Amino acid sequence: MRPRRLAALAASALLVLWSLAACTSQGTAGTSPANSPAGARITVAMVTHGQSFDPFWALVKKGAQQAASDFNVALSYQSPNVTNPQAQAALITQAARKKPAAMVVTIPDRAVLSNPIRKATSAGIPVVVVNVGDRVYQSVGALTFVGQPDFTAGQEAGKAMAAAGVRHALCVIHEAQNTALTDRCAGFSNQLSASGDSVQILHVNGSQLHEAQSAIEQALKRNRSINGVLATGIIGFEATGGALKSLDDFGRVKFGTFDVSNADLTAVQNGQALFVIDQQPFLEGYAAVQVAAFDVRYGQHPFRPIYTGPSLVTKSNAAKIAQLYKNTGIPLFQGGYPQ
Repeated sequence: MRPRRLAALAASALLVLWSLAACTSQGTAGTSPANSPAGARITVAMVTHGQSFDPFWALVKKGAQQAASDFNVALSYQSPNVTNPQAQAALITQAARKKPAAMVVTIPDRAVLSNPIRKATSAGIPVVVVNVGDRVYQSVGALTFVGQPDFTAGQEAGKAMAAAGVRHALCVIHEAQNTALTDRCAGFSNQLSASGDSVQILHVNGSQLHEAQSAIEQALKRNRSINGVLATGIIGFEATGGALKSLDDFGRVKFGTFDVSNADLTAVQNGQALFVIDQQPFLEGYAAVQVAAFDVRYGQHPFRPIYTGPSLVTKSNAAKIAQLYKNTGIPLFQGGYPQ
């Protein structure tokens, strides 16, 4: 699969029709409260790993809030201040004890989070997995997954880098204990190594931006054969862009990133970056809450995962993508490279 969809992020009516068409009338028979009146307000608890300082999660949350408004849902959204699977597991357990009509969760760490999620599904709470967990959602009894298959997305990044002549690359992971980011680097490495090229994976602390930039600078200084860098998210983009600027390496080193911000769209348009891989976070949050609401009210949900990405944003379509995001009314993260 080579997705290049440039979907409008707020296509609510189309998503409703699509979900109904893709649903099973059986749903999760015997577990979902499918006899709820369509007009009754329902409660959905959403617990993600999204760090409070990461601008990506503001878009996910906004999408979820819009769906809650559209589908008469009382939405409770929680996440740890920083990625912490143990803290997220505690939040999931606490939310499940309140017996919401449905839950939406992320699974960045299968070992830590599987048990509390499985307890919720075993108790009859319909659960939708969003953003990360496409390869494990079935094992915890969840209804479906909404988001991006991150290994595949990493492969797409590898194809774009290889086409640009990258032979030795650096892949920057800015958040520990998040399998989405490691999957992106794994897919990236898989694609480049297939043609004999090499990838070094570098872990940095995204909550300490200047320290992260310094670590990337040192990696690039130690190995001047590196001619491509992939950042796995907006925070990693900020730190990597700062490092390339400090070393005056824009142009010599090809640069790609995941997740849309004003700064990375500008970098693509002015030639500093090759691409941004967009997983459409507003749509992720929106679709996850919608699917949860539909299962509660009608006992119906999609048979298969709903993939919101990867969509490759390049110089040829960056202006269009910027306008599509602007049309949602949700400000993108402004950002800028550290100085």
